[in-house]
Parts: sequence; structure tokens; C-alpha cells
Amino acid sequence: MESDARSRMGFMTKHFLLLALYLSTWSFVAMIACGGTPTSTAARLLAIKSDLIDPGGAMASWSPGLPDTCSWNGVTCSDDRNHVVAFNLSGYGLSGSLSSKFAGLAFLETLDLSSNSLAGPIPPEIGMLKRLRELLLFSNSLSGFIPPEIGLLTDLKVLRLGDNMLSGTIPPHLGNCTGLEVLGLAQCQLNGSIPAPIGHLKRLKTLNLQQNRLTGRTPGELGGCSALQVLSMADNMLQGEIPSSIGRLAALQVLNLANNQFSGSIPTALGGLSSLSYLNLLGNALNGTIPPQLNRLTQLRILDLSKNNLSDAISISTRQLKNLQYLVLSNNLLQGSISGDLCDESSSLQNLYLAGNHLTGTIQGLMDCISLRSLDLSNNSLSGAIPSDIDRLTNLVDLVLHNNSLVGGLPPRLGNLSHLQMLSLFHNGLTGSIPAEIGKLQRLQLLFLYENQMTGIIPHELTNCSSLEELDFFGNSFSGPIPETIGKLKNLVVLQLRQNDLSGPIPPSLGDCNKLQALALADNRLSRTLPPTFRFLTELNLITLYNNSLEGPIPDSLFSSLKHLAIINLSHNRFTGSISPLLGSNALVKLDLTNNAFSGVIPPALGESTNLARLRLGHNLLQGGIPSELSRLRWLDFLDMSSNNLTGEIPSDLSNCTRLTHLLLGKNRVTGTIRSWLGNLHSLGELDLSWNELSGQIPAEIGNCSGLLKLSLQDNHLSGMIPPELGRLTSLNVLNLQRNNLTGTIPSAVLIHCKKLYELRLSDNSLTGSIPSEIGQLIELQVMLDLSRNHLSGDIPSSLGNLIKLERLNLSFNHLDGQIPASLEQLTSLHRLNLSNNLLYGRIPAGLSNFPVSSFTATKLCGAPLTACITRSSSSDMSRLSNAAVAGIIVAIVSISAVVCVVLLCIIIRLWSKWREVSVSNSDGEECKEKQERRGGGGGDRFESYWKVGSTCMVTSSEKQSSTSETSILQQKMEVGGLDDSGS
Repeated sequence: MESDARSRMGFMTKHFLLLALYLSTWSFVAMIACGGTPTSTAARLLAIKSDLIDPGGAMASWSPGLPDTCSWNGVTCSDDRNHVVAFNLSGYGLSGSLSSKFAGLAFLETLDLSSNSLAGPIPPEIGMLKRLRELLLFSNSLSGFIPPEIGLLTDLKVLRLGDNMLSGTIPPHLGNCTGLEVLGLAQCQLNGSIPAPIGHLKRLKTLNLQQNRLTGRTPGELGGCSALQVLSMADNMLQGEIPSSIGRLAALQVLNLANNQFSGSIPTALGGLSSLSYLNLLGNALNGTIPPQLNRLTQLRILDLSKNNLSDAISISTRQLKNLQYLVLSNNLLQGSISGDLCDESSSLQNLYLAGNHLTGTIQGLMDCISLRSLDLSNNSLSGAIPSDIDRLTNLVDLVLHNNSLVGGLPPRLGNLSHLQMLSLFHNGLTGSIPAEIGKLQRLQLLFLYENQMTGIIPHELTNCSSLEELDFFGNSFSGPIPETIGKLKNLVVLQLRQNDLSGPIPPSLGDCNKLQALALADNRLSRTLPPTFRFLTELNLITLYNNSLEGPIPDSLFSSLKHLAIINLSHNRFTGSISPLLGSNALVKLDLTNNAFSGVIPPALGESTNLARLRLGHNLLQGGIPSELSRLRWLDFLDMSSNNLTGEIPSDLSNCTRLTHLLLGKNRVTGTIRSWLGNLHSLGELDLSWNELSGQIPAEIGNCSGLLKLSLQDNHLSGMIPPELGRLTSLNVLNLQRNNLTGTIPSAVLIHCKKLYELRLSDNSLTGSIPSEIGQLIELQVMLDLSRNHLSGDIPSSLGNLIKLERLNLSFNHLDGQIPASLEQLTSLHRLNLSNNLLYGRIPAGLSNFPVSSFTATKLCGAPLTACITRSSSSDMSRLSNAAVAGIIVAIVSISAVVCVVLLCIIIRLWSKWREVSVSNSDGEECKEKQERRGGGGGDRFESYWKVGSTCMVTSSEKQSSTSETSILQQKMEVGGLDDSGS
């Protein structure tokens, strides 16, 4: 209560001060009017003129030499010609400021300086013009606040200050202008809330506050403006619910609350506005149902409730709203089918917009709405066919049914809609062919049938639609040729026939469509050469012919005629010859000639197309060097010259193309080194220099290209180490350096920081050292990890088991040893594996047994899919022993064998001695001697004797036994050695 009292006290004090100022100033003005000062009316007007700039001479008649001020332009005097009562210099292009000296024209009733270029503030002295009835300052560049002193003008009827740069709040003092009938403050920069005292203006007929920055709730006091006819507060930031008190404004004819932040439901009280002819609530956050009470607004002609959150069925009925001409309910949450009550034969509805809802069913219920001119049911879930009796809507100008689920064909009776200018049926399920009757639509300007399932030929009757400006059949299955009479469509601006099954040549008559700006014939089966009549398409801005079978050279005449081309895409055809005829336009932004047979050198004239952003010349037969003139293309972001026969070095001038995101020069014969200036291309996302003849080292400066996603340098003659600075490429997805002469180790910095890699290829180099365990941190690796054909050694790191997304792993042809880590069994996405030609040994983990034998050949591995591993006591077990253990076992075996041999020799000697004694005593020694001499050739001392048991001469076998024993031991050694050999 105390705060309210203080507020009222402050308000009263402020008014008292204003009143005091007013009285003192009025006393001064009265003195002037009564002759208290010698200043004349002419002098006052000339003082006002001095603050204005008059470029058009509107005030040329204002001169001291012409003392009759009543004859001055823009000045109106009273009947007795003693006082200036009106000042009107509207629309004369005046600039300068609004003079405070207007306060001296005490009898002024009208001040109109609207539609000029006045700047500066509105002087508060305006509040001293007590007799002022009209103050018109709209459409200037006035700034500052609205002076509260205007609240002193109690006789003011019209106040229009809109379309200026005024800011601040709406002064509540305006509520004191009780005679006000028109208050126009639109199109300024006013903020704050709408002051409640505005509701005191009982005579107010028009209140226009639209296009400001007003916030807060709308005061319910506005319901007190009982004479209000026009209330517009659109395009602000007003919140809360729409006050139901507005329903008391019985005289209201226009209510515009569009594009605010109103919420809640539409007040049912609005149904009591019996005089309302215009209701606009679009672009708010209103919800709930459309109140059926709105059907009581019998004078309503325009109703727009679009872009809200209204739901449920449509409750509007034109059987009650017989004057309704314009109904917009688009972009809500409305459901259900379209009822016949919405629009019948007796309605006046001409424009029906229901797009962007959830409506279902068919459109048959609207066939009685014969007054319709525009019908938009797009972006719903309507089904069924287009009614065969669609021509009952004889007045239709626009028929928009796209983005639904309509099926069936186009009814031939569409051709009877003689007023039709727009037919939009794209993105449905329409089938069948285009009826020839469509050629009767002489006023048709826009025909959109794209993204349907239509078939058949494009009828030549269509070319009778001479008013056609845009024709779009993209994404159907039309076949056959483009009509030869296509040139009859002389107003055609856009021709879009992409992604069909059209065949044959491009008709020469197309050159007669000289207003054509966009021509899209891509993704068809068109053939033969470009017609020379293309030179007549002088307005052409876009041409896309890619993915056809067009051939031959580009006509030279195109160079001098197609001066406005911005986008050219002729890729994936069979064009030959030079590309020069396509370079006549300085407006070029995109040029794509990929995958043709263009030959010759790249014209330096390309450098004159300074707006070029995308240049794709890959997969052709171009030769010569890369022209340095390309450095002028400062907007170039995509440069593809791959798969040609280009030679020479990469021109250093390309460093000026700092916007490059893709630089593709692969599969040429480019020589020289990779220059460090590439590191200055900070926007680079893809660098492909593969399959060339580049040499030298990879410059460390490439690490400065922090946005690089793909780096391909494979198949060159690069040498040196992989620079660890590549680890700064933290966004890198693909790194391919294979088939070069790189040496050194794999830098851990690359593996630690490039964690977004999903493809890493370093094969066919001379890399050494072990595979860093940090490679297991590349958990995004998916496409390939290829380290094959290097000189890598050591174990396979178990951390590779972390790469669970990996699909292909190749470590073949290295010097890797040890066993395969069991962690590789975790690579469940792996479908190609190659560990062959290494020094690996041991058992293959069971989880890898499904890979082919070739994955493990030329190793010492066993187990599936190779041969089974031998049991624990077998030689395979021995093979797992260390070399020292094997040597110890061999020494033990040899020692034991030697001991056994000595023991056996002693036994044999003892037996021999006993046998000899027996033989001497029982045999003839001479006989033995003779036999000995015969065997030994008379040299009995040189040879040992052989004794034969049970005969006259017993032959001993000591030599033979000894030999046998030695052979046995050697055989054991060989067997042991065999074990050793099998395991080494």
C-alpha cells in the first residue's frame, strides 16, 4: 500500500511540475501573442526554416521580401489571417531537426512534417501548443524518447509518430489526451509494457503499436477504449494470455496481435466482437481448440490463426461465417478430416490455407467450395486420389497439395481449370502419366510434380502451356525424349527434369527459351552433343547435365554468350576437347567437369573467374602444368585436379588460396617436393597428393592444418621420418602414407593425439622399431590398420585388442616375433586379417581360427586353420624351450652315451681275453696265422685280428662292435639334433 501511495504521489508530483512548466511557457507565448515582444510571425517562421535543410526548395517562397506569411508554401492561416493554424510540409525531403521554435506558433492546430528525413529528438516544447489537434511526424528518422509533455495536449485528436527511431517506453501521460482518436506509434524501437492509462482514452478509434519491442502483459484496461475500431499490436514480444476484456470492444473491426508470445487459449469472449472483420493471431503460442464462438463473427472477412499450437478438429464453418473470404489455419496441430461444413456452395471463401497440420482423409469434402481461388493443403497426411471432378472448383488459381500421401494419377479434368496458375503436387505417391489435357492450362505458371512415381513420356501438349515459368519433374520415372517443341515455353525460367529416365538428344529448340535461368537435366540417359542453339540462353545461371551420355566438344560459341553462368556441372559424361568454351562468365562460382575426356592444358583464364569457389576437373585427360593464375581465386575452397596427366611442380602461388578446404592432385605426374607453405592453409580438410612423383620429406608444417580430416600422400618417393608434428592433426580421420621410402619409427605422438583416426595406412615403407602400444588408443579405427611390408620388430602389442571397431588388420611382411596376443580375439568386427611372413610362433588364439590359412603363412604358428599343435612331450613342446635348455639336454645325452660306451667296451675286452685263452689251448696256431696273413696281406701287426667263435680260428668283433656303438650314439645325436632343428 505504501509503495502504491508513493507511486501515486510521484505521478502527481511529475504532473504538477509539467503543469507548472506549461503555465509558465504559456504565459510567455501569451505575451508574444499580445504584443509583449516585437518578434513577428515571419521572424518565427524564418527561425524554424533555419533548422531545416530544404534540398527541393519547398520553402523557397519563405522570404523576408514576401511579408505575407499566409502565402508561404505549407503555411495555413486563420480566417482573419492573423495567426498560423496549420503547418504542412509533408513529403518534401526535408532534413535537419525539429525546431523548438514551433512553440511560438501558439494558435497552431496542425503540425505535419511526416515523410521527410528529420533527425534528432522531438522537442518537449511541443507540449506548449495547447490548441494542437494533429501532430504528424511519422516516417522520419527522429530519435530519443517520446516527450511526456505531449500529455499536456488535451485537444489532440491525431498523434502519429510511427516509422521513426524513437526508443524508450510509451509515456503513460498520453492517457491525459482524452480527446485522442488516433494513436500511431508503429515501427519504432519502443520497449517496456503498454501503459494502463491508455485505457482512459474513451474516444480512441485507432491504436497502432505494431513492430516495436514491447513486452509484458497486455493491460485489461484496454477494454475501456469503447470506441476502438482498430487495435494492432503485432510484431512485438507481448506475453501472457489475450485479455478477455478485449471482447467488450463492440466497435472493434480490426484486431491484429500477430507475431507475439501470447499463450493460453483463444478467449471465447472474442466471439462477441460483432463488428470484427479482421482477426489475426498468427505466430504466437496459443493452444487448445479453436473456440466455436468465433462462428458468431458474421462480419468476419479475414481470419488468420496460423503458426500456433491449436489442436483437435477444425470447428470453423463458413455456413455461419458467410462473409469469410480468407481462412488461414496453417502450421498448427489440427487433426481429423476436412468436413463439408468447412466450405460449401453458399460460402464466400476464396482462400483456404490448412498446410502443416495433421489432417487425414481425402479432399473430396471441399469439392462444393466453388468460390475457392487458393487452396493449400500441403504438409498433411491426406490420402486418396485427386478427385476426378476437381474442375468443379472452376475459380481455382492456386492448387497446392504437396507433401501428402495422395495416390493415383492426374485427372484429365485438371485441364478444365482455366484460371490455374500454380499446381504443386510434389512429394506424394502419384502414378501414371501426365494427361495431354494439361496442355489446356494457358495461364499455368508453376508446375511441380517432383518426387512422385509418375511414368510415361512428357506429352508435347505440355508445351502449349505458354505461361509456364517453372517446370519441375525431378525424381520420377519419365521416359522417352524431351519434347522437341520445348522451345514454345518462351517464358520458362526454371526447367528441372533431373533424375528420370529420359533419353535422346537435347532438343535444339531449347535455345528458344531465352529467359531460362536454371537448366537441370542431370541423372538421365541423354546422349549426343550439346546443340549450338545453347548460345541463345544468355540468361542462364545454372546448368547441370551430369550423369548422362552426352559427348563431343563444347561449342565455342558458348564462351561469348553465356556470361551469367554461376554453376556448371557437366561431370560424368563423355565430353571431349577443351574446357575453354565454358569460361566466358566472370560470375562462375562452381565448375565441375569430373569424369569426362576433356584434354589440353588447363586454361590460365580460369584465374579471371575470381568468384570461383569450387573447381573440379578430376578424371580427365588434361596435361601440362597447374597454372599459377589459380592463385587469384581467393574464394576457392575446393580444388580437384586428380587423375589427369598433369606435370611440373605445385605452384607456390596457391598459398594465396587460404580458403581451400580440399586440395586433390592425386594420380598425376606432379614432381618436386611438398612445400611447407601448405601448412598455411588452415582451413584445409582434405589433402590428397597421392600417386605422383613427389620426393623429399613430409614437411612438419602440415601439422599446422588443424582442421585436416584426410591426408593422403601414398605412392610417391617421399623419404625421411614421419614428422611427429602430424600429432597436432587432432581431427584427422584418414592418414595414408603407404608405398613411399619413409624410415624411422612410428611416432607415438600421432597415435596419442590423433584419436579420431578411422583409417591408418603406413605399409610398404622402411619403418623400423616396434609397434607402439599407444596404437591401442585409436579406438575409432574402423576401415583399416595397415603396417605391412616394413621392418617392424618386437611383439604385437596386446593393446590392439582395444580396437573393437576395426574391420581390417594387416601386419604382414615384417619381423614381428612372439605369440599372437589373446586380446585380438576381442576384435569381433574384424573380417580381414593378415599376420603372414613374420617370426610369430605358438598357438593361434581360437577366436582367430575362422580366418584363412593365408592370414598366417610363413610363420611358426600352429593350430587352426594351420596344422594342429603337437602334444606337450613332442618336439613341438621342445620347440618352446629356450636355446640354452636345448643345449643342456644335448650335452646330457652325449655324456650318458659316452659312459654307456665305456662300460660296454670294458665288458667286451674281458670277454675277448677269456675267449682267446680258450682258443690258444684248443687250436692250431699256424692255421690261424695263415688265415691272418691272407686277410691282412702279410701285415699282421697293422690290423686287428677277427675271431670266429666255434671254429679253428675265432674271429672277434671288437672293431665291428665299436663301430656299431659309435653309429648308435651318432644316430641318437642326430635324433636329438633333429629335435633341435625342428624347433629352431
